[in-house]
Amino acid sequence: MTQAFHQSEVLQDLGVAHGFGKVASDGAGPGDLCRVTQVHGNSIVEAPVAGSGAGTCADALLTRVSGTALGIQTADCVPILLADQSASVVAAVHAGWRGSAARIAFEAVAELAVDPATLAAVIGPHAGACCYEVDEPVRRAFGAGADAFFVQNRPGHYLLDLFGLNRAQLLEAGVSRRAISRVGGCSICDPHGYPSYRRDPSSGRMMHFIRLP
Repeated sequence: MTQAFHQSEVLQDLGVAHGFGKVASDGAGPGDLCRVTQVHGNSIVEAPVAGSGAGTCADALLTRVSGTALGIQTADCVPILLADQSASVVAAVHAGWRGSAARIAFEAVAELAVDPATLAAVIGPHAGACCYEVDEPVRRAFGAGADAFFVQNRPGHYLLDLFGLNRAQLLEAGVSRRAISRVGGCSICDPHGYPSYRRDPSSGRMMHFIRLP
């Protein structure tokens, strides 16, 4: 299983089992993952949820129940795993461009209801600013406050820095800059390392997970 996942030294130091997916990670994670139906919004649910959670629509899960594992899938969107230093709560966040525009990273930190200064936030592999091109309607969906994360590369089209955008939301929510880290690379420009819907819709998904000790 370990070959299919990146590990974060920060989360390892906290004793939190986790993984950021690579190619072939979907199906390679723990068998008891709590998951939801992802809808590219900013809804957050607390796990465990009824049944498998497949009937629940959300894009972030949190848990305060020891031993509970949370899972999200991506294929260009941003996966964010959160854990507090006392290992009392963890969260898994799926932030596509719509979720990012709806400030799901900021909302997730608030929903954890702990001092954000105690949180570690790790951002996994996703479509990078080197490759992730969006059009004018997407830029407008973020408002003028996010202009710094868009670089025009041709008329009416922009390269979007999803990492920078979500990091800014985490900082605004009170997470310490030194507590925010990144693992993995760009899903679009590394076909051997990651599936990418933008590059190839049939390339599959990455699984990312975190378990509360």
